[in-house]
Order: sequence, then structure tokens, then C-alpha cells
Amino acid sequence: MTKAQLLKELSTLQNRVSELEIIEKEHRKLQEELKKRTNEFEERFAELKDHQARIQKNLLESEKRFQSLTDNSPIGILIVQKGQIIYENPVEKRLSGPLAQLFQHGKLENIHPDDFEKVDKEFQKIMSGEVKSIDMDFRYYPKGKEDDTHEMIWVHCWASLIEYLGEEAILVNKLDITRAKESEHLLRIEDKMASLGRVASGIAHEIRSPLSGINIFLNNLEKTLLEEKSQDKVKVILKQIRSASNKIEAVIRKVMDFAKPTEPRFILLDLNQPIEDAIDLSATALRMNGISLHKELAETLPLCQADPNLIEQVILNLISNAAEAMKSSEDAKQIHITSSARDDRIIVCISDSGPGVPFHLRKKIFDPFFTTKNGSTGIGLSLCQRIIIDHGGNLSVSTSKWGGAEFRVEIPIRRERKQG
Repeated sequence: MTKAQLLKELSTLQNRVSELEIIEKEHRKLQEELKKRTNEFEERFAELKDHQARIQKNLLESEKRFQSLTDNSPIGILIVQKGQIIYENPVEKRLSGPLAQLFQHGKLENIHPDDFEKVDKEFQKIMSGEVKSIDMDFRYYPKGKEDDTHEMIWVHCWASLIEYLGEEAILVNKLDITRAKESEHLLRIEDKMASLGRVASGIAHEIRSPLSGINIFLNNLEKTLLEEKSQDKVKVILKQIRSASNKIEAVIRKVMDFAKPTEPRFILLDLNQPIEDAIDLSATALRMNGISLHKELAETLPLCQADPNLIEQVILNLISNAAEAMKSSEDAKQIHITSSARDDRIIVCISDSGPGVPFHLRKKIFDPFFTTKNGSTGIGLSLCQRIIIDHGGNLSVSTSKWGGAEFRVEIPIRRERKQG
């Protein structure tokens, strides 16, 4: 090998060495970068691990709080998924017992017979997904040993479709409302007893006066018969006795009408007709008392099923009450009657410019024998309300545009048939 060749080979080796040195230098840099990245990764991994531990700790604490809340909740809570009860809190286990199986197997045998159809219908809706939630009250009998006697329980039940652990489930909440229902029942009984007391007091008051008069007239009759030429006096006394007796009979008849009112005879009619008839009958008396009556009756009312005589009786009574309320008023005396159709109901309003009905008396005025007027039995508005209810409607009172009373009669255009 010549010297030139050796020099060339040496130069090549030197170049290779230089390249190796560069590669080694880059390798060291890569090692340092890898070490740095590894350290960063280890630090990040440690942070993530610590963060995961904190999340798990928070999740565990959250689960404990949820468990504590549900375990100590006064409301029964259960979750149903795929036809299985996957969670029940202690109150639910104590409250419902076998009733929980309703949402697992659809067993309804311990539901109160009167609520069976309602519960079954709502249960099928939520289980089929037809509705997203249900909300209802119902009664059931908790089951234990066959020889045990169990009282009926009232519950208020909410059930709604939810997503639980990534799948559809039903969340059920049940609240024992037995005491509330019992209290409500006792209040209704108390209210009925109070109404009965008012009825008895009203009857006694209405009968006592003419009955006392009869006793006085009989004593006078006895004395008169001992006198000479007593025939004319006897006739007068007998007339007074007959008048007092008629008053007692009228009170009894009103009570009987209230207890068992005339059965409505429904016909298809334009409700404006009995309203017009009532207005015509009362027009003369209103004019004599300085009362102006204005009417705004819809020209084309839908026909409805109603008893024209009973509707006329209601309108006459409301007009008479309005006139009586304005009797001592020194301001302009006005009555306004309107009729209209809205949605599926016909609405009749009788407004006056009298003193109105105080808010705290608006429910009481429909109680039998409740009255604020002297010489009134207090049965009129009760009978009016009874008639309108028999028509499937509603009678209410509010304030008129003049500050007086406005009675609102609502009659359904299509009357629901009563189930026999």
C-alpha cells in the first residue's frame, strides 16, 4: 500500500472516528433527555396516582355521605333495575316490606281494592316506559304472618326513570302519610259535625219562633173560647196559627229540598233561555228598588244538557241576593249578567255593586244555614251550589269590577254521565 493510500485510509478512519464521537455525543444527549423525560413521567405518574387516591377517597366519602343520607332519610328509597331491586334503604324495608315486590314482580294483592286499578295502571306506565315519572297516593296492607292483624297504611309514592351505573333504572320514593290522612279524615268529620251543628241550630232557630207563636195563640184561643161572642176572635187566632204552621212547613220543605233536591231533568238547550226568563221575572222588582240590570249574553252559545227550571231558579236566587245586598246602598245600584263559552264550559257571571263578600266568608256562604242577612234561612246559596254540582259544574264567588260580589256559574257543555 502506498503512502498516499495509507494517508487516504487514515483520513477515512479519522472521519469515522469523528462521526462516532458525534454519534456518542448525541447518544449521551438522548440518554440525558430520556432520563429527564423518565423523571418527569415518574413525577407525573406519582401525581396522577396521588390524584387517583384523592378521587377514590372523595368517592368513598361521597358514597358514605350518600349512604348516611339515604339510611337516615324519613322517606323510603329503592332502585329497581332489570326487574330486580338493587337497593333499599332501611326505611323502605321497614315501611313497605312485600310492597317493594310491586316494582320487581308486579304483585298487587296487598293493595287496597279501591286503589288497585289506579296503582296497576300507573305501575304499567312506568314499567313500560310510557311515562318518565308517576306521582300518586294509595293504600295497602303490610303483610306478615297470616294470623297477624295489620292496619292499612297510606303512602305517597314518586317513581321516575333514571340512569344508574350506565343503565336504565327506576328510582322509587315512598313517604308514609297515614297520620296526615287520618288527620285529614278527622278534620272532615269535624267540619261535617260543625255543619251539622249549624244546620240543627238553623232549624231550631227557624222553627222556635213560629212554634212559640202557636203556643201563645193556643193559650189565647183557650181563653177566647170562654168568652161570649168569641167567634171572630177565634177566626183570627186560627188564621195566625195556620200562618205560623205554614212557616214551619216552609222551613221543613227547604231542609228536605236541601237534603234531597229535585232530580234534574236534562234537556238540550241554549242556556241563555232560562237566564232571560229569570231576568224577565225579576225585572219589575228590580225597577221598583231602583236597580239597573245590564246583560251581555253571547249570541251563539253552544247547546248543553241542563234543566231549564233549575237553572232559572239559580239565576233568580243570585239576582235576588244581589238586590238584597244593595238594599241599603246609597250609591248607584247595578247588576251585570254575562254569558260566554270558553273551552268546554259555559260561563255565566252575575255581578253587583253591593258591599261584596269578605274573603274569609267566601267558602262559608255556601254552607247550609249560614247567613249574614236577617230573616234568611241561609239555604238559598247551598241549594244553588247543589244544583250546579248536579249539572257537573261549579259555583264560586269573587269581587266584581265595582267592588261588589261576582258569582260565577260554570256548566260543562258535555255533561259526564254519572256511573250507576
